[in-house]
Amino acid sequence: CRYCMPEDISFVGHDKILRYEEITRIVQILAQRGITKVKITGGEPLVRHECTDLIREIKEIPGIVMVTLTTNGILLQSMLSKLLEAGVDAVNVSLDTFQRARYEHLTGKDACEMVLAGIQDAYKSGIPLKLNCVPIEGENTDELSEFFSWAKRKQIAVRFIEMMPIGLGGAFEGMKQETVLELLQSVYG
Repeated sequence: CRYCMPEDISFVGHDKILRYEEITRIVQILAQRGITKVKITGGEPLVRHECTDLIREIKEIPGIVMVTLTTNGILLQSMLSKLLEAGVDAVNVSLDTFQRARYEHLTGKDACEMVLAGIQDAYKSGIPLKLNCVPIEGENTDELSEFFSWAKRKQIAVRFIEMMPIGLGGAFEGMKQETVLELLQSVYG
């Protein structure tokens, strides 16, 4: 998204990031110390080669009872069957708008339909699903009641997350939690 990732980012080579073996070793150590839940997040975890193998390996670590994934959803539809086979327990999808043009404006990608298709397939699969939405003044706040209604109909949790005013997020005016709550209460009582 424009508020979390600069357009001129240079990607880091694989030699500069943790290898899967290193990640699983860290999780093993943490599991021995009582950690039972792991969230795979990122940047975007689904772009990492064979991320489903990592999920499978983490699920096999004694003491780990839940592995969830947070994704932008672009690759969710194409990878859902592998994620389910790997044993992912739940999926959070970041989605700030249902509108194609607005999605492209916020993310720089024309992928709204792909994300919505991935959400629909995940919903049909029965995997626990949550939507993460960042309300941004002048960008998507007119859609918040639509998000709420849609999520209520589908029985999907939607989380309205406050904008972090750091880095690129500092250039955007987020909506406070209290304001979101007041807005939804005024519509739904």
